Parts: sequence; C-alpha cells; structure tokens
Amino acid sequence: MSGLTVSQEKQIRQLRHQLHDLAEPSGQEYRTRQLLMNFLAQETQLDVVDGGEWFYAAYRVPGSDPARALALRADFDALPQPDGGAAHLCGHDGHAAALCGVALILPQLRPDRNVFLLFQPAEETGQGAQACLGLFQHEQIELIYGAHNLPGYPLGQVYTRPGTFALASRGLTLRFTGRPAHAAYPEAGISPAQPVALLLQKLPELARGQQSAGQLALCTVIGLQMGQKAFGQAAAAAELWLTLRAETDAALEQMEAAILAEARQQAGAGQLDFAFDRQDVFPATVNHAAPAQTILDCCQGELLDLPMRWSEDFGWYLQQCPGAYFGLGAGEQQPALHSRDYQYPDALLRPAVRAFEQLILA
Repeated sequence: MSGLTVSQEKQIRQLRHQLHDLAEPSGQEYRTRQLLMNFLAQETQLDVVDGGEWFYAAYRVPGSDPARALALRADFDALPQPDGGAAHLCGHDGHAAALCGVALILPQLRPDRNVFLLFQPAEETGQGAQACLGLFQHEQIELIYGAHNLPGYPLGQVYTRPGTFALASRGLTLRFTGRPAHAAYPEAGISPAQPVALLLQKLPELARGQQSAGQLALCTVIGLQMGQKAFGQAAAAAELWLTLRAETDAALEQMEAAILAEARQQAGAGQLDFAFDRQDVFPATVNHAAPAQTILDCCQGELLDLPMRWSEDFGWYLQQCPGAYFGLGAGEQQPALHSRDYQYPDALLRPAVRAFEQLILA
C-alpha cells in the first residue's frame, strides 16, 4: 500500500480547514460542493460527474469487469446554528477531505476494478442519500462503503458490526386542535391540555413495547407548544414533537403506529382534531454480513456489541447494494458529536484514508 505522502496529507488538512470555515447547512452546500469539485478537477485526473446537488469522481480501469465496481461515500453538509449560520460539529468536513485524500492516491494503488467516490449533501436531514441513488442508475456498483468519525473511541481504530450499525429514526409532529375560549369560561372551549398530558404519560410504555421484543427502541420528547402567552385565552391547539428510534425499520413502524393510535384515541376522547407529519426520516443502517467482515479483517476492526443510537442515511444505499458502514475513533478525549466544541481532528485524516485504501485493495 502506498498511503498518503506528507505533501498530500498537508493538502487534505488544508482542504478540511477550508471546508470547516465554509460550513453550509443541509440543502445549501453550494460553495462547499464547488470547492470539492474544483479540488478534484485541479489535483486529480479522475472523471468528475456532476449530479446536481451531489457528484462523484470516477476512477475507471480499462478492460475491468464493470460489475465489480466499488463505491466509497462521504457527506459534506454542516449543522444549522441558532444565529442562522452553520458549523461542522459532526465532522463531515473531515469525511469529505479524507475521500479527497483517497482520490489523490488512487492512481498509485492501481486497483483492478472501477472505483467511484460519492460526495453527498444533506445527510443531517436524511434527504441526501435518496438524491444520490442515481449513482446506481448511472454506474454498476458491486459494493459500497462509508465511514463516520467516533469521538470517545481510540484515534483511528475501526469499529463495525454485521446487521444494524445505526438506528432507524424519524421525527413526528403531532397536532391537536380544539376550540378557543375566554380564560374565564374554559368550559366553552375545547382544550388539548389533558389529552396531550395523557399521551405524554403513555409514551414510555409504548416505546417499551418494542424493547420487550428485544429491540432497542426510544421515543424522545423534543418539545411541546400549546396555546400562547395570552392570559385571557384558554389553549385551543398544541403541537408535540417526538423523535422515534429503533433497531429495525419494522420496529420503528410498529412503534409509530402504536403512538399514532394512542394520539388519535386521546384526540377523539377530547373532541380534538388530529393531524401529524414526519420529518428527518432515516432508515436503519443495516450492514451486509460479508462486507462487514471484510472491514473487520482488512482494517483490523473491532466488533461493536450494540448499534449506534444515532442515525445515518447511508441505510438508503444498503437497501440498493451490498455494503457496510463503519466508525473510526476520533480520540477518547474528544467532545461529543453535535456539541459546540467538536471538530474533526486532522490526525484522523490519514487513518481514514488508510482504511478506505485497505478496502479498495481487499
């Protein structure tokens, strides 16, 4: 294996810092995308294919079997911030810079099959991977791999598992609408207060219904908005925001169905209108057994006992193509993902490139 030169490592460190300073939220990564495409066009001979919001870089081996092609994926969006800006608090700047590092060394690796480097937007909202499924229409892909940095774990250590690597999740917005009334005559209106309170009490039990079946399942209350701060008017409407997580898509569907049934029952008993919608839908990231074992064998990986509780839209790819997702330790003393102090460590770039290198040559 050739690995990054000192000069190439310096290049991708500089690129990561540029990406970090440029941070743009999901669906708005215009300059980020252009910076990455420009880097690949200027620093490599790869064929850069523009997919609109997404793109990929192709290394093609003349005469190779196109059905044996390998895809590697990185995301490049950042998290929105309260001030209206964005920040790379999940390390996607490092993911994208590391994949550019792979692009730099591909010619020296001389793989015997086509390799496609997929650069994806909007992972944080769960929408980016679905947009990138066009890759499987344009190219033949045998296997796909992706990785995420893992603060709290030893730097550079690879972790994965066959089966569920990261939980399925979705946001639920539940809306209850009654009838307003003067605060002095609340009996003249229809308030959502008691039905919503009863539903909140039931939620832990509904989540435990999946846990008792051996599934890791969580229902987290994100927030509640009811009425307004007008002391002369009784509440007439409420919104309840939930995040559901489960180890399998089927368990998530069952938990959602149970919660919606209870919400409808409480709304009906309280003579309220009820409606709901979903946000940030992520399927479970379910690794295929053979590719997961390849990661463990080729990257000296360690086996995770349990799935990661967070979600990752890489699961959409694994529904289309065999593959696996893995974690790379970002350092045991690093702040948690999504915390304001987190930043992808430059020291992880070389191990990330090396892990992908090992998979390319597997």
